[in-house]
Amino acid sequence: MDEIRSESEKSKITDTKPESFLKNLQNYFTEYCENSTIHGIKYLGEQRRIIIEKLWWFIALTLALYYCIILIRATYSKWENSPVIVSFATTETPIWKTPFPAVTICPETKSVPKIFNYAEFLHKKQRGEVVPRDDELRLSYVSLLCSYRPGLNLSVNRFGDDDIFDTFQKVGPKFLEKISDCAFMGIPHNCSELFTPIITDAGLCYSFNILHRNDILSDIVKHYNDFHSKSINASEWSLQYGYGKKSGKNTYPRRALYAGVSFSFDLKIETTSEDLDSECLKTLQGYKIQIHHPSMLPRVKQQHFRLPLNQVVLAAIMPTMITTSDDIKHYPSERRECLFPSERQLKYFKVYTQQNCQIECKTNFTLEMCGCVDFYMPRDHVTKICGAPMKPCMLKAEKMLLSQNIENQLRRNGGLPMSNDTLYKSSKNCNCMPDCTSISYVIETSQSNWDSALNQLDQIFSSQENFTTHMSQLQIFFKANQFITSERNELFGPTDFLANCGGLLGLFTGFSFLSLVEILYYCTLRVFCNIKLFGIKYWAGEGN
Repeated sequence: MDEIRSESEKSKITDTKPESFLKNLQNYFTEYCENSTIHGIKYLGEQRRIIIEKLWWFIALTLALYYCIILIRATYSKWENSPVIVSFATTETPIWKTPFPAVTICPETKSVPKIFNYAEFLHKKQRGEVVPRDDELRLSYVSLLCSYRPGLNLSVNRFGDDDIFDTFQKVGPKFLEKISDCAFMGIPHNCSELFTPIITDAGLCYSFNILHRNDILSDIVKHYNDFHSKSINASEWSLQYGYGKKSGKNTYPRRALYAGVSFSFDLKIETTSEDLDSECLKTLQGYKIQIHHPSMLPRVKQQHFRLPLNQVVLAAIMPTMITTSDDIKHYPSERRECLFPSERQLKYFKVYTQQNCQIECKTNFTLEMCGCVDFYMPRDHVTKICGAPMKPCMLKAEKMLLSQNIENQLRRNGGLPMSNDTLYKSSKNCNCMPDCTSISYVIETSQSNWDSALNQLDQIFSSQENFTTHMSQLQIFFKANQFITSERNELFGPTDFLANCGGLLGLFTGFSFLSLVEILYYCTLRVFCNIKLFGIKYWAGEGN
C-alpha cells in the first residue's frame, strides 16, 4: 500500500512540475517586462491588463519590429553592395607631383613610296600580276598596318618573323630626321634624344617621356632590337605611389613644373610630299597623337587626336587622377570595384593596370583562337606572330572577345548559365577591373593654319627639288598649376551600419545598447544567480 501511495505521490509531483515551471517562467517574463527599457514591453507583462490591451501592444510591437527589420535589411544591402563612393579630395594637387604625360606620335604614312611603293605592288597583286618574293613579303608586312582588304591574296607564310619590325623601320618615314625645334618647359632639347621608337597597334611610333620597357613589360616578353629601350634615367615614379620623397626637380619621368604655353612640350615636324602614301589607310595625312601616363603601353588606334599637315595644334591638358583611401583597402576587390597592383599578377606586364590587363586578355584570346598573336602584342620566345593571311582570324578574335565580354555580363545579370567552351573560359579569366590608382588626361585641342609666309618660304626651297614641304607644329601644356584629385572613400562602413541600425531600433522600439545588455543579463547572468540562490528546485517547480 505504501508503495502504491508512493508511486501516486511521485506521479502527482511529476504532473505539477510542468505547470509550476511555466508559472515561474511567466513570473520571470513579467519581471523582465516591468523592468525593460524597450517601449511597450511592460504592457505585455502586466498581470491586470485585459487581453485586448495586450493584443493592441503586441500588434504594435510586431509591426514596429517588422518595419525595423525591413529597413535594417535595406541598410545592410546598401552596406554590402555600395560601400565605396568617389568624391573630390579636400585639397588641390600641384602638377609637379605628377609626371608630364607621355606623348606618342605615329605617322599616318606607313611606307615611303621611294623606299617601298605600297600602292604599286598592291595594285599588281589585285590585277593578278607576279610580284617578286621579297616585295610580296614586304607587302604582306605593310598590309598589317593598312586598311584590311578581304580580296587580297598573298602567297606568304601564315606566320611572320622578327624581320617584320626591321621592315617597319626600313620602309617607314625617318621621323627622327624630320622633327626639329624641340623644347620642354621652355628649354630647347635635342629631338632625337627625347623620343624612343616603340611598336604600337598603329605600327612604328615614337614616344616622349615613356618608361623603359623593362619597367613595364615582364622578363619573359621577347624584345625587338632597340624598340622602347631608351630612357634617360631609372624611373623614380610609380603609378600607385608617385614620385619618391627624395626625387628632385630633374627626374625621370620628367615632371610638369609649370602651366601655360610658355612651359609646353613643343616640336615641329617636316613632311615632304614624296613621303606621303594615300593608299595604305585612305585617310587624312599627318600624325596620330596619344597622350597617356608614362607607365602605360600606348594603344594609338583606340585613343588619339590628329596633327594634320600645315597646321599648328595646341593641346591644353588637365590630369584626372583617382586614388583610394586606406580605409577601404581591406574590402574585397569586388566590393571596392578596383584592384591594387599587388592583388593581381599579369603574365606579360610588371604592374597591373586595366589597360595592361585588356592587352594581355586580347593577346591570350587571339593566341587561343589563331595560334599566333598580332605584331604589337607582348609575347614570349615560343609564340608566333600572325602574318597577313591570319588577318581575318585576328579581326574575328577581336570581335568575338568584345561580344563575349558583353554576353557574359548580360548572362550574369540575367542569372543564365555560362558557357563551358575554351574561348569562353579564356574571356572569363579577363575580368579587367579598374586600377585603384589611375591617371588620365582631359585634352582640349585647338588648331590653326601654318603661317602663310613660312609656307611660301618652304615652297621656294622645295620647288627646286620638285616636291612640296608640309610643316606641322604641336604644343602640349598644362592648363593650371593645380588640379583636384578624386578619391575612393568609404561610403558606408561598419560604424555607419551600426549607427543606422541603432537609429532605426531606437526610432521604432526605443532599443539601445543597454537594452541589449539587459536582455543578455536576463537570459544568462540572472538565471545563473537565481539557480545559485534558490537552488534547482525553484526552477523545477518545487520552490513555490
